[in-house]
Amino acid sequence: MAQYSLGVQHEILPSLIMITQYVGNLDWHQNVWIPINNFPLSTPSATRAAYASGTLGTVPTLEDRTYPGFANIRSQSTTQTGSYNSFQAGLRQQNKHGLSYELDYTYAHQIDSTPGSVDVDNNNPTRNPWNLKYDKGSGILDRRQVFSGNYEYKVPFFNHSSGLTKSVLGGWEISGTVISEAGLPWLGNVAPSNVYGDTVGLGGDYSIRPNLTGKPHYVKTSQALGSGTRYRYVDSTGFSKPTPGWEGGPNLGFGNMGKDAVVGPGRTNFSTALYKSFAFGEAAHFEFRADSFNTFNHTQYNSLQDTNPQNGDFGFVNNTQDPRTFELGGKFIF
Repeated sequence: MAQYSLGVQHEILPSLIMITQYVGNLDWHQNVWIPINNFPLSTPSATRAAYASGTLGTVPTLEDRTYPGFANIRSQSTTQTGSYNSFQAGLRQQNKHGLSYELDYTYAHQIDSTPGSVDVDNNNPTRNPWNLKYDKGSGILDRRQVFSGNYEYKVPFFNHSSGLTKSVLGGWEISGTVISEAGLPWLGNVAPSNVYGDTVGLGGDYSIRPNLTGKPHYVKTSQALGSGTRYRYVDSTGFSKPTPGWEGGPNLGFGNMGKDAVVGPGRTNFSTALYKSFAFGEAAHFEFRADSFNTFNHTQYNSLQDTNPQNGDFGFVNNTQDPRTFELGGKFIF
């Protein structure tokens, strides 16, 4: 792996720093498991159709495989590559008028040709052993846009008062974070695996994605599901069964949908903290802190259910991030 970056920092005003940088990496010889004991490509079309339909004796027939008498065999290879490229920009202010903050924006794209596992050994086999580029596309960590910010503000009220007023009402500080980020590939890495049946007919140990006409149809509305109502993010419009290879379908019968076809829901989240230190003489003080997570109780959709476009619950949200929570804390230091 090679990592590289080039950045510029510039003080545009006193205590105000602007940052721009390019960050990227390249990697080669990444691990992948390749099935090597399928039926040979010379297998006649009629035989492929029979294998796929289960009408030709015992399926699969081990004697007809590339290495007769053996079932699935996988070979570990280090042929895969990947890349990450990003433009990053930021603005940072250090304690001016009691306010410190940092705003950061990243536009990035991760591309790899692995099946989607985050396992170091990448135990998931390639989905198409005859075309390793079938798995080339946005990686499992590809998040195109991310905005994040954090701030800390020393509330100026009652700081010049005295006595109990200053002790109770003065010296408060408020801080928080905000993050808004695009979603991650969904069907790309948990793609429907042969949901339309085997349209390749070469012995299995591969995964066939559907055909996709045009772009996915993101509905993003509440719809009926069973006896209730759920939020549907994407529907099955445009997904279809690949044309089997023995019927003249392209790509041996593998579907044309890319592994990064559907991008899951993004997320916007705010967290806020309010805190103050109360002095008890010169040698002790009490620190009070109140935190809220998901401050505005904004619904943040997480994973989607059912990766089979043929099912009625395809593309419905089945989980959300945590709702708003509060946390109070204190610490006595002496």
